Amino acid sequence: MLYNMENGLLSVTVSTFGAELQDIHTLGAPSVPCLWDGKAGIWPRRAPVCFPWCGRVEGGWFQEEGVRYEAGSHGFVRDLEHTLADRGAQWLRFRLDWPGDGLRWPWAFTFETLHTLEGRRLTTTCTAVNRSPRPMPVQVGFHPGFRCPLDPARGLGDYAIRFQRPEAPGGTDRLPLTPGLFDQDSLCFRDLGSAWVRLEERDTGRYLQVDLEGAPYLLLWSQPGIPGFVCIEPWTGYPGPGHDLAARPGAVLLPPGASLRRSMTLTVHL
Repeated sequence: MLYNMENGLLSVTVSTFGAELQDIHTLGAPSVPCLWDGKAGIWPRRAPVCFPWCGRVEGGWFQEEGVRYEAGSHGFVRDLEHTLADRGAQWLRFRLDWPGDGLRWPWAFTFETLHTLEGRRLTTTCTAVNRSPRPMPVQVGFHPGFRCPLDPARGLGDYAIRFQRPEAPGGTDRLPLTPGLFDQDSLCFRDLGSAWVRLEERDTGRYLQVDLEGAPYLLLWSQPGIPGFVCIEPWTGYPGPGHDLAARPGAVLLPPGASLRRSMTLTVHL
């Protein structure tokens, strides 16, 4: 099911499938859609959340207490139906209860996703609670895909990724978007030293900004040629060699009953 909220500035639609953002657009004339539309045959997602791990697992499997578990990319909460647990005029809270099983993930957990609108800012907060009797290794990542170009009358060369860099003139630097930028897959940055990253329209200064607080890893990704979208992805962890999830870079070993909370804030300046 789809649920909508708006505040006079932004309209946001979220699906119960994965608790995933489906649409963000500005209100007023002209209305500007911000999220990629999930076009089949290119990239059928829009803004999935990565949990309990981020990225690929070596060989497509991990091992826990001598048992082998098959593991695809970016965890599996994005591929499950969540329940709308509560809502207000400008917020939506979804919940997933995973019982733990011997096929996919042996730990039981609860995962809540809260989407909150405040002015031109949309914050997505994910909270994981370990309901198992033993520690659970986890990583959390946000994977929003933004339309690029934002204005269909513009070309790719009108856009860049901007981030803070104190030693650069003006305290910021930018990465021009070129068709070959992602020919070798994603770009990864660790401890970038920037509080935010923007998809920026170069001559107008309009932008979409993703805050990086609590996310030591940043990935930028699109497909070769950048066919209409760019992903700005703050992650708490990163893939690593081997089949022990607790040994992956940035992994948190969550004690029984403990919780982990991470947020991503998007600012729409269009």
